[in-house]
Amino acid sequence: MEVKRVLVPTKDEVFLETIEVPDEPAPSAVLIKTAATFISAGTELANYTALSSTVWEPGNWNSYPWDSGYSNVGHIVAVGEGVEGFEVGDHVFCYGRHASYLHVRPFAPGAGENDVDHLLVKVPDGIDSATAAAARMAVVAMNGLVQSSVRLNDWVAVFGLGCVGNFCAQFFQLAGARVIGIDPVATRRDLARRVGIETVLGDQPDRVSDQILELTGADPRIEVDSVGLSKVVRSITRGPGARVTVDAVGHSGVIDQAAQVTAPWGQLVILGSPRAAYEGDFTPMTERIHTAHIEICGALEWLTPTLPVPGARYSIVENIHTIHDLIKRGLLNVDALISHRMNPADIKQAYEGLLNDKEAYHGVMLDWS
Repeated sequence: MEVKRVLVPTKDEVFLETIEVPDEPAPSAVLIKTAATFISAGTELANYTALSSTVWEPGNWNSYPWDSGYSNVGHIVAVGEGVEGFEVGDHVFCYGRHASYLHVRPFAPGAGENDVDHLLVKVPDGIDSATAAAARMAVVAMNGLVQSSVRLNDWVAVFGLGCVGNFCAQFFQLAGARVIGIDPVATRRDLARRVGIETVLGDQPDRVSDQILELTGADPRIEVDSVGLSKVVRSITRGPGARVTVDAVGHSGVIDQAAQVTAPWGQLVILGSPRAAYEGDFTPMTERIHTAHIEICGALEWLTPTLPVPGARYSIVENIHTIHDLIKRGLLNVDALISHRMNPADIKQAYEGLLNDKEAYHGVMLDWS
């Protein structure tokens, strides 16, 4: 059968191509007719522009030519022998590519517990395909929360309010934190306010750090008995700052800035994937981390177990179910983050819009229906 898929053959090139795939699924696999996919503006654009240097290395997951995408929602149209738990007609979500049809092998004997290529989750009634596809970015964002040590009523500063940062801010607010969202793009700030993030900064980029310190002030919970402490340590414990700061941009310069506004004994969560080169004097940042006892925490999604594992607090599948539940209960706003619903044939326009027109493009869903 003929299938349309998105292909990135080399730097700055992308198009919809036609390929042949089997008409019927193999044993232990299902065939999915795609309804919607969602573009990951971070990962996909990094590969599209060759910001990720591994695109030039043969054998990597993103090597050119790369069939892009990892958020696919559709309906099962055929079930292979030996598949359990799924049937024709099921509305499903997977980490599949941008393609009109997909062959997916759900978890089965021989599939590794961390093999996300085998992830297949039923979409609950009441959630449409576009929403389920866009919620893929919430799965990424949830790692910012679950890897943090946030406490009730903590100040949390989220740098970057694209899809991932917006979802991350929503999660921290749901967890009872006092959230500050930061982004230089006006429409992203407006969108954050629309989904309920009350404190949003970025219209004065040069004042962001000062504004965060002014907002947070000195947190009385981190005052300590001065007996036995040096004057330096006593002064640090009275410093303002956010108890948790999050880089949802994926830029070393943002991490540098976030460190300076993280409260003593606070935590800096690196949620985005730093890719671009950054030159600067890192001593002020490392000095701050050292003297203020700041913890740095990586929050890469791909190191979270796909399935529940004894001893692990979270898994990707459990996170997906939590996100679906929050959507159904009206607690997580996903649809507001879909700025464009586009035909897959317009993939070049979609990529270029996300890359060069951030005021207008913040979340693109490809409609395969």
